[in-house]
Amino acid sequence: MNIEIRKLAPVLAEDYARFFDATPHGDCTEEQTCYCVTWRSDESYAGNGDHWYPSKEERRERAIQFVKAGCIQGYLAYRGNDIVGWCNANADCQDGVNYLRSYWPIEKYRADIKVKSIFCFAIAPDAQRMGVATQLVEHVCKDAAADGFDFVEAYANKRFTDALNEMRGPLSMYEKCGFDIGAEREGRVVVRKALKQ
Repeated sequence: MNIEIRKLAPVLAEDYARFFDATPHGDCTEEQTCYCVTWRSDESYAGNGDHWYPSKEERRERAIQFVKAGCIQGYLAYRGNDIVGWCNANADCQDGVNYLRSYWPIEKYRADIKVKSIFCFAIAPDAQRMGVATQLVEHVCKDAAADGFDFVEAYANKRFTDALNEMRGPLSMYEKCGFDIGAEREGRVVVRKALKQ
């Protein structure tokens, strides 16, 4: 599929929100549309640490604010003027990584190692199984290498059976993109791609 990948920027905030208005993400129902507000920069968690706002409207409004502030980071895949894919890739989301450590065997990071994390994907139904997520991963890795990161890391499941797993991306996609399995626990796999030789 011929797509253009754009790094999320404040000017794309409304496009981003409209994409989630219309695109299923994980196992979210329409009223539970997440707008990917969980995986964002740590500084945006000031206060009581809430991350799941009670209404769809509030999550949408917060998502626009977070995109404009640079707290939600990642890439949008465009086919013409339409967004067909999203990948959340963030290096400033240690709260999110710490949460995932409850489920995935993620090692503690060293201060001298720069890691960019891929947290999730949303692909429009009519663009699924066409390589959009793979192109997004490749773009994340290219930019992360140019930005001096040591690794790109993701959190996959060995059994790819439901929508919640699907939003993380299949293990086979990461292996195709040159990721290696770093650790595994109860079918949950941490994969890493080294960016420096």
